[in-house]
Amino acid sequence: MYKEELEKIYYKALKKVQADSIIQDNISLKKDILKVVDETVNLKKIDNLYIFGVGKAAYAMAKECEKIIGEKISGGVVVSTTKGKLKHLTHFTSTHPEVTKKSEKAANLLFEKSSQLNKNDYFIFLLSGGASAMIEKPIEGLSLEDFIKGSSALLTSGIDIKALNTIRKSISQIKGGKLANNFKAKGKVLVLSDVIGDDLNIIGSAPMNNGKFKHHLVGNNKIALKEAKKYCKNSFEKVDIITTTLAKDSEKACSYISKKIKEYDKKYKKFVLLFGGETTTTVKSKNGYGGRNQELALRLFINDSIDKNISILSAGSDGIDGRSDATGAFVDFELHKKIKKLNLNPNEFLDNSDSNTFFKKVGYDFVTGITGTNVMDFIIVLKKGEE
Repeated sequence: MYKEELEKIYYKALKKVQADSIIQDNISLKKDILKVVDETVNLKKIDNLYIFGVGKAAYAMAKECEKIIGEKISGGVVVSTTKGKLKHLTHFTSTHPEVTKKSEKAANLLFEKSSQLNKNDYFIFLLSGGASAMIEKPIEGLSLEDFIKGSSALLTSGIDIKALNTIRKSISQIKGGKLANNFKAKGKVLVLSDVIGDDLNIIGSAPMNNGKFKHHLVGNNKIALKEAKKYCKNSFEKVDIITTTLAKDSEKACSYISKKIKEYDKKYKKFVLLFGGETTTTVKSKNGYGGRNQELALRLFINDSIDKNISILSAGSDGIDGRSDATGAFVDFELHKKIKKLNLNPNEFLDNSDSNTFFKKVGYDFVTGITGTNVMDFIIVLKKGEE
């Protein structure tokens, strides 16, 4: 197995869209002149500078903002799932992927703080994937308990993220640009995309997108995979980004990827194929552990699309894959020997939505911990010729 090389490719892609890289590329400060993407702000001419943020990458992005801007930050609120303290900002740890009472507390905190800004203040809002669950305030007449029941049912239904976020917006007081109505100050929204097509109306259920504030896409799956391709270019005969918009269910995605592997396998001895996007999966058993990446990896193995020179890594960029501590899994030809030795039936684990248990048993699970970013998933197929 080419595990080490697959990991290196993964981390090269990841680094390009992690908080420090993104913020350093888009925010700078010289004396009292703050540059935010394409705008220059003279801090002497505003009353206060605030930082707000919501999403899986919010804490890490805000921490980097503090390093650059420091004492010139007047305050703000950051909501994420990461544990940690910020020096100049209130950090609230919420939940994901399920909406909880913490989500409502986080929403109330954002409403309270943002309402205090005046017209001569300036803010930077950091938005990333996961915001949909982390902040929530249901419409009047709908209890949080009923909202949670509906959201939980949707999460395990196999529904795609666009449809999920559309439903969430219609029953929320914060999504679909509704939070933006609370801001009287001027500001910008920096967006790290975790959705197919980078639709600003979809990312995080668009709490700030009502046309009032300019949004800037500062990181996405394509940027990450381009960096991975650049890294692999000199070491392989062929390196291609096949797609950054993979949005099929795991079964169809498996067939699609398998077909591409066979096409390239006939032509090249050494290649890397890069796929990006976000597949969907229907949970068949609530007792199983795993997520879409581990299920896809398991399907690719069962589908017999791997010869002895091919290894695959399917992994999320956020460090989390469904109901498990892994972000994905590896598969290769040697796995046949391992399952025979351990007397395992891969199909049983697939049928029970228990891919993580399978990969843990064979030692092929990929655990990174929370990465501080989220640009959907990376599927890396690597083939080396006979040594």
